[in-house]
Amino acid sequence: MQGTLPQRDPVLSRPLRPRVHPAGAGGRLRQFRHDAFDRDMSPVLEIGHLQSAGPDSAPVPHAGLSLATLLFEHAQGAIDVADSTGAHQTIRPGDLHWSLAGRGVVRRACSGPDALSLDALQLLVNSPSTLKQQPPASFHLAAADVPQLVLPGSRMRLLAGHYGERQSPLELPQPMLILDGRIEAGATFPVDLPAGWNAWCYAVSGELAVAADGAGARALPATTAVTAAATGGDVMLRIRGVGTRSHLVVVAGMAIHEPVVQHGPFVMNTRQDVMRVVRDYEAGRLGRL
Repeated sequence: MQGTLPQRDPVLSRPLRPRVHPAGAGGRLRQFRHDAFDRDMSPVLEIGHLQSAGPDSAPVPHAGLSLATLLFEHAQGAIDVADSTGAHQTIRPGDLHWSLAGRGVVRRACSGPDALSLDALQLLVNSPSTLKQQPPASFHLAAADVPQLVLPGSRMRLLAGHYGERQSPLELPQPMLILDGRIEAGATFPVDLPAGWNAWCYAVSGELAVAADGAGARALPATTAVTAAATGGDVMLRIRGVGTRSHLVVVAGMAIHEPVVQHGPFVMNTRQDVMRVVRDYEAGRLGRL
């Protein structure tokens, strides 16, 4: 008799290890793509964990998505970001920078002169159709302004969204929750996931266990991630430290149920929109750096 396939968990994906790519001299980029998980990761398209001295990058056009950079508190150095709107920002340890590409922008990120050991998350987040035709904009939150969430055995930083009665001062163009912090072995940190939202939970270092009502627990060794989906109603995630002090990141947002047509760094709803952006870029209408 043939065996039956295991039933998919109603909330949590299978844990996933990233694809690892070289980055600069001796650096590495751990990459998580949305289509590698067995559950939805929307609105997040891709997350990369960069550990490098931070090689300079050439200007790159983007449209229809947001690019976010979270430079971890322990990083040594800074990242300079500039775009074709004239915006310029230096991302320092503990900061979060968010760039809305909207209908199109040319952007460049490069390491500052004092970059010794950068450690950062780079996020590509899909935009809903209402934002894809908006002019580009940027949003920045300095480490000193990040609210601290102190629970028994954990200290988390609320970079975006709200947690209980606490609210991040960063006003993003779409609803998101971004948490970054440390959790001790045996401590549990709860995360409310509203109906219609998805979350990405990442063990940056140490080891975690992630559980939810009606779902089996997932063990997350270091540099492993899991996604969670609140498709049938609100979900309470319980993230527990295992074995040692662990570094945890949670990125969550409202799922976008719209067509996605991607052409490199352009993410639109139709092929016609993509071709329009390509023509705009080739004609210099996205601006230049």
